[in-house]
Amino acid sequence: MSADNSTVNLASGEGESGKLQAMTDPIRSIQRAQIIEGHRIDIIAYDFADKIMILISKDGRLGKMYYVPITTTQGAQSYAFDSFSSEDQDNFSILPLNTLTPHALLGSSADDTLGRLYAVQIASLIAKQSPNERRTVVLGLASDLTHEHSYSADDSSRNEFLDIITMVNECKVW
Repeated sequence: MSADNSTVNLASGEGESGKLQAMTDPIRSIQRAQIIEGHRIDIIAYDFADKIMILISKDGRLGKMYYVPITTTQGAQSYAFDSFSSEDQDNFSILPLNTLTPHALLGSSADDTLGRLYAVQIASLIAKQSPNERRTVVLGLASDLTHEHSYSADDSSRNEFLDIITMVNECKVW
């Protein structure tokens, strides 16, 4: 077998012959799967040069996409924690940063607050863990996760939300 010494234009993926070739730099990704509330939840996080993409499917389905530009100033906090006791700070640590704004990309309606909550919560997790991160977060979500009529303030709904956020945290590509 002879070695292939042809060159590849990394911008276009074209080789000397003009045919498309596979890119040599794979995009880093991490995947997790778990059964939550009787449904299989799959999470895949991709590390692109200009974006972080996270796909969260429920039973193999996606239905909505959002993006959240991370434009916080360094050291931004969601709330003034200095005025809270240490016990209260723990209670508020899960609150999303108030400097982030989620935007619907595909499949979302104007009243889709739960989908936007997932998007801003995940972007906040990334921004809090990596204060210098400035890439936009792109999030694909299963439609079943964002139907407000299927959610109530019961423990199972909260646990599902927290379990999914924990799974995303295990897929760190940032």
